[in-house]
Amino acid sequence: MAFPPENRAKTTPAVLSGSSKTRTTLKILVAAGLLAWLVGTGRLDLHALLATPLSTLHLLGILVLFIGMVLQAWRWWWLLAVQGIDLSFPRTLGLVWIGRFLAVMLPGVVGGDLVRGYYVTLEAPAAKTAGVSTVVLDRMMGFVASFVLGLFALAWMSGSHEPWKGPVLHVGAVSVLCVFGASLAFLALWIDPVRNRILGFVPGRYRGPLKTVLEGYRGRGRTLWACLALSLAIGFMGMGAFVVAGHLIGSPVGWKRAFLVCPLVFVATALPLSPSGIGVGETAASVLFAQFGVETGATLMLIVRLWFLVLQLPGGLLYVLRRGRPQQAAE
Repeated sequence: MAFPPENRAKTTPAVLSGSSKTRTTLKILVAAGLLAWLVGTGRLDLHALLATPLSTLHLLGILVLFIGMVLQAWRWWWLLAVQGIDLSFPRTLGLVWIGRFLAVMLPGVVGGDLVRGYYVTLEAPAAKTAGVSTVVLDRMMGFVASFVLGLFALAWMSGSHEPWKGPVLHVGAVSVLCVFGASLAFLALWIDPVRNRILGFVPGRYRGPLKTVLEGYRGRGRTLWACLALSLAIGFMGMGAFVVAGHLIGSPVGWKRAFLVCPLVFVATALPLSPSGIGVGETAASVLFAQFGVETGATLMLIVRLWFLVLQLPGGLLYVLRRGRPQQAAE
């Protein structure tokens, strides 16, 4: 499917300005500082990482992350369909893959969600607000599902007599608050008086389209619940990658720890403090996993990040093919 004629000249998001260059430089400094601190304190053991032998566990880790990416594309595909945006599943998966590739190759400049939002407006220029809303809702569901899994782990551990009960309660309390806050924000949009009050703060030119978009999600509860179920499966895959990485370096994490700690690590990695969360995710993993007796959290995070990097490389090929398509159409 070719780009709309008026959009053929635009095949990639605008990425850099003077202020964004400054922010990117600061983010790089944050990442470098955190990594230097982790290595200097021995929290990040590069020797152990480099000494890791070639193993089928590497392939298993990449496969687990790939399954998670396919499930994410499936969830977004359903949300696009709710808003009446007709995009095939292979094309949806391609946009997710391209977004992840650009987020890795241009760290601190663009994010995967920004790229998806940009491309969906090209695919559906008559439904830009609706398309962008699917990206936002897709991300929200991912966060909520991760913390729901954390609550499952909290309930699982609450009756145990293991020595980590204090850290469990502290980390679990954060998960409870995050799920509670996100749930309130999500439900508020479906309560007419609250939704109308929130829309009152939206500029007039955007209020009508946004209200129409929100109305489009009403009455589609079954699909939204199915998307939340997919989100749980995606979170499970992300946690599974940490479990595999633990076995790879001889530092078993266990599902209990992964269920409770990984949601907070994922959120920390998503914070716009460093390019692609580099350094931030490793620091969060180091501090949080250490609360449960696992001292290799930073190394585990770095291994998962490297697997993620390898998985995103084919997205570069899709990006090149996509850039070439409009030129071929014009010829």
